[in-house]
Amino acid sequence: MIWVIAGTLDGRKLAMKLADEGFGPVLVSVVSHYGAQLSEHKGIEVYTGRLDKMAMVDMIREKEISLLVDASHPYAAIVTQTASEAAQAVGIPFIRFERPEVALPAYDKLYHTANEEEAAALAGQVGYRIFLTTGSKTMAVFAKAKALQDKDVWTRVLPTKAVLEIMEELGVSPKYIIAMQGPFSYALNRAMFSEKQVDTIVMKNSGLVGGSDTKLQAAMDLGLHIILIDRPKVEVKGLVVTETDTVIEEVKKVF
Repeated sequence: MIWVIAGTLDGRKLAMKLADEGFGPVLVSVVSHYGAQLSEHKGIEVYTGRLDKMAMVDMIREKEISLLVDASHPYAAIVTQTASEAAQAVGIPFIRFERPEVALPAYDKLYHTANEEEAAALAGQVGYRIFLTTGSKTMAVFAKAKALQDKDVWTRVLPTKAVLEIMEELGVSPKYIIAMQGPFSYALNRAMFSEKQVDTIVMKNSGLVGGSDTKLQAAMDLGLHIILIDRPKVEVKGLVVTETDTVIEEVKKVF
């Protein structure tokens, strides 16, 4: 059995392709019930919930997993590290499937930061009306950042009950929440940035699937400050690939 950790749209598509190609049943693990709904497909068994290393090891043994493909979000460093270690502990092949980054243009208002804490601090220095496109998982960092307490900060998140409950618990006013499903086009990004009259956006380089290119272009055309949170560096014991076809070829070597 193949296990795909599918924290992304392209990860779910990969799992479906593996199932359609006839490699046997495919186990797909996701964190949310919404992700589980999106993963439903013939030949796919879905597990919903977070797993630590020991739970992953148990899953590999229980389901008799022969190959683990980590297609979690490019910024989910802990998931990738944990999955790599679990596969190594049991002695099965591990493949990290990660969408490529978007090439960054030359732009004098583009700033690099290593994490959300740095991004929040810098946003408070250069901006007054700030637009977060980093999602809900790290929203606590921005909601509690001293540098942003006297700023207008909008955040774009998924329109699910669980996410909106997180926002409410953090004390984020509905006035500053944009609950929409992405990815977003250039025109829609530009319209949102313009309508809110923001001067700064905070983003991740999540790749084309994540809409990084349209966010960058819209922000640059409006002359906004762009604070980019760089991808975390994770060393894994296994193959790292960026193309679906490469994963398929590697799977053929195992099955």
